[in-house]
Amino acid sequence: MVRRTIVVILVAPLLGCAPRSPRVPFGPLGDGLDAFLAAHAPAENQSIRVDEVGRTAGASYHLVQVRGSETPHRHVAHDLTVFVLRGRGTLTRGDRRFQLEAGDAAVIPRGEVHWFAPSGRASAVSLVVFTPALDGPDVVPADVR
Repeated sequence: MVRRTIVVILVAPLLGCAPRSPRVPFGPLGDGLDAFLAAHAPAENQSIRVDEVGRTAGASYHLVQVRGSETPHRHVAHDLTVFVLRGRGTLTRGDRRFQLEAGDAAVIPRGEVHWFAPSGRASAVSLVVFTPALDGPDVVPADVR
């Protein structure tokens, strides 16, 4: 009987460490990330898909799917906070590169040249917060010679 108790005590905390799909109970993502992605798959020739999933007075929230590399760009009027939900890849910010994977976050100040390239064949999926709320196009291509 004592042995079973020890096993339960040692194994129980590990059960909480099992990988799971991130839950984002917000707007249309409330039914689950898998359901949202299935209903909002990028078109065959679309390397990046951006869907607004929520909005407040000060920010807008977007689910971004990237399966091809972004081109270098900057945002003139918005700061970005990126939460990687699935996949992995390289975020380039200015002259620095960061390896990101599910569970990582990055902040990109307005005006900073950046782009993301996923690793492998799988799409990377992120929740991206634009501050202030995105009300129109704010992508300026950048020359990074």
